[in-house]
Amino acid sequence: MLDGDKLKPAFAKRGVKLSRFVDPEITYHYWNMQDPVVGGLTKEKIALRRAMAMAFSVEEEIRIVRNGQAVEAQYPIPPGVVGHDASYRTSVKYDPVAANALLDRFGYKKGADGFRTLPDGKPLVVKYTSRPDTLGRQQDELWAKAFALLGIRMEVQKLRFPDQIKAEKECKIMMRTASWIADYPDADNFMQLLHSKNIHQNNNACATIPEYDKLYEQTIRLPASSPERDKLYHEMAKIIETYAPWRLDISRYRNQIVQPQVLGYKKHPILHSEWQYIDVRTGSGGSGGDAGTGEGH
Repeated sequence: MLDGDKLKPAFAKRGVKLSRFVDPEITYHYWNMQDPVVGGLTKEKIALRRAMAMAFSVEEEIRIVRNGQAVEAQYPIPPGVVGHDASYRTSVKYDPVAANALLDRFGYKKGADGFRTLPDGKPLVVKYTSRPDTLGRQQDELWAKAFALLGIRMEVQKLRFPDQIKAEKECKIMMRTASWIADYPDADNFMQLLHSKNIHQNNNACATIPEYDKLYEQTIRLPASSPERDKLYHEMAKIIETYAPWRLDISRYRNQIVQPQVLGYKKHPILHSEWQYIDVRTGSGGSGGDAGTGEGH
């Protein structure tokens, strides 16, 4: 029904309306910070995660996987959420050349077969977990391309979504793509995702980053929209980029098509089951109270 971000003319002529906005959510790739291969805060482990982050093309994900219906996530607090900074630009860029140079510098050497080893000479294999569906297969392909650029062996683990959630709460997933949509429109709902006290809950990277924890615990004592809190969030975003427990990916567009006979409807950006709050009235002129006047909610 869409040509890019607009309704096709045939639908527009019928009076169909498009309700479209960027969801208050982020999709991100995470690495298990407790995993012996990709986790930890030593320089060579940080270098490995940063290299993987730089080898992944968000532009290709938007174009191929998301059919153009997403924007690149620059900041861990998405649009529509208190604390979002539309002017912020992440320091993590698609740069396979720099990514390979980083791995070379920190001892991830390529063997005769073209694949890299860990600095201690042991094989380097990264296991990516995804769903057994079309989206999962597409994400597998994009990450396989990124790992091929780096000379890193990749294994794919297929788990149904409920099994993924269970495994990540037990810190048993090495790497996965995850999404978080706002429960409430405040930055804390997103920045708490990397607080160490939320391991086994919603800190699916199982991350303990002392600098991040210290700043987060300061933010929860500050009022929303305060310059002091926003400044701390900027510092926390830089910590995420530096230590790379995540690679920020996208925020998706939500497109809803509204028939011409439906009056006054607009998708609520936070409530996901708002139908219980919508009053449906029918009638055809002349009598019947509000229905007769054409007024409704």
